[in-house]
Amino acid sequence: MKRDLSTSTIGHDESRRPQMEAYMFQRRVLLGCSLLMVVSLIIWIVAISTDHWIIISGGAGIFIPESRRFFMSSHSGLWRHCRNTIVPNALSNAQVVRNFSSMSYVSQTNINEAKRNLSHMDFIKEFARENLESGNNFTESARRRMFAHWARGEDEEFHQLRNDFRSLVMSTEDNQRQFNATAYKPIAIDPLDVKGIIARKTFGLALQRVKYNNTWSYYVIPEVAQLAIFSNWTDYPLVVRLLGTYIRDIGIPAYVLNDERVILILVPPLPPKKRGGQTSFYGYIPNQRCKYIDMFPNSNALRNEPGFDDELLVVWYSLSDYIRTQASFACITLFVMSLGAVFSFYTFMNPRYMFKRLAGGIHLVAASTALVVLQVLFASIDYTKENLFYAYPDGAELNYGYGVYLAWFTFADNILCGVMFLWYSGKKKGAKAATDELAMADEPTIMGR
Repeated sequence: MKRDLSTSTIGHDESRRPQMEAYMFQRRVLLGCSLLMVVSLIIWIVAISTDHWIIISGGAGIFIPESRRFFMSSHSGLWRHCRNTIVPNALSNAQVVRNFSSMSYVSQTNINEAKRNLSHMDFIKEFARENLESGNNFTESARRRMFAHWARGEDEEFHQLRNDFRSLVMSTEDNQRQFNATAYKPIAIDPLDVKGIIARKTFGLALQRVKYNNTWSYYVIPEVAQLAIFSNWTDYPLVVRLLGTYIRDIGIPAYVLNDERVILILVPPLPPKKRGGQTSFYGYIPNQRCKYIDMFPNSNALRNEPGFDDELLVVWYSLSDYIRTQASFACITLFVMSLGAVFSFYTFMNPRYMFKRLAGGIHLVAASTALVVLQVLFASIDYTKENLFYAYPDGAELNYGYGVYLAWFTFADNILCGVMFLWYSGKKKGAKAATDELAMADEPTIMGR
């Protein structure tokens, strides 16, 4: 009679009882690891979907002069970024010193719409037809034509006049002193101290009394910027709203230096604790901006960023490399973990040792790619802190959100499960196996015709 070699029969064999107990313990451990991998896969999906990986807090508020607002907080993930700010707007009747850019649009959508409307106005058409005078001076006609070409989007003509302005005006020794700032920390100036600013001549000739909306107010306009704009510019519609963007596109820095070439910044009082509050001089408007991160930024999209210039463009291109890398490896990790979960359960259908080793190797690869996501994230934070002033301003506090902790859990889980599958992937032949079927599964397979 042929002997029945089923698992249940051999399981009662006293000589193989220790092997069977060890095998059943192994199955429980690997089943636990397989289930844990499914949980880890779900956790990884949650982690990469959230926008709470990096949390930056500005405390009571950190003033960003380029965007003219207080940075309050921000949180971001691999795909999405949210920034909370408060915009201080000087009240129309408030006696404060204003920056010239406070009159200008900030949104690129509003800027494009204003330029479109401006290009159809009669005075712009007249400016574009003015005759240019030859000589070594950048005349009123040249200033009018340069603005007209800029408003109408005639880049070639605008760039030619801009180059003339740079060579005739901006390159002079006196004007160059206004651009070469020292590395010292900018000096904050209280805009409420109007009489003191006037008496001390803090801003020199950059402080101008301008009539806007039938109200006379003091504005800080860099001297070179004054030489770039035509006379009576406040009398023309939309010009005031586009002045900040126009000066930026010419390449004139928006700051003013003191005699020691240290940047002077008008810093409004901190916003009240009540969001959306108002003081005697300023109204404070809370603003939240959430957007998906652009993996392939271009100069047109980046123009909406505070302090946009050629240097910032290079910074964003470098930062986008970090962003694409961490996003790519997040997707790779998701694929590898899915593959590892499938092979983990497959080892229960086919107990051959090589499948356990394959599953363990896949888990370790997933751990490696998850670690790459975390390391690239940390590197991007350091790069942002060093180069992107408005995203991580001085004095801000960094905290990691639950997305980072979920990612670390996924990394540790993959390491643990990978080691467990490799640990229990040893060959069990002959009497060392719990059953004859398991012994046969680990025997060499001869491939032939």
